[in-house]
Amino acid sequence: MDNISNYVYRIFRKEELEEFRKSKLFRGNELDVSSGFVHLCTEQQIKETINKYFKTEQTYIVKFKISDLEDSLRWEKSRNDDIFPHYYGTLESRLIIHITDQYNDEL
Repeated sequence: MDNISNYVYRIFRKEELEEFRKSKLFRGNELDVSSGFVHLCTEQQIKETINKYFKTEQTYIVKFKISDLEDSLRWEKSRNDDIFPHYYGTLESRLIIHITDQYNDEL
């Protein structure tokens, strides 16, 4: 896809990330399970996603390489008709590139 970086991001609540790191697998939270996929976002979508869904919560932003996920990654229209990455599978902690607890423009 043009204009897409090589990375996608998952915003985790503290407890979700702790469980992911402990079990080494993440099948999704309640919203993901009911949607049938793990919600991810691009770097440009992080801030709006945090403000919409996680405004008062401690969050962690986890970075993944698109090439590591592409077999089960689909780009689909979602909020505001924007295209979001959706992962139809189980995320593995070994694929984590970086974790941060703050959003900035240099992920």
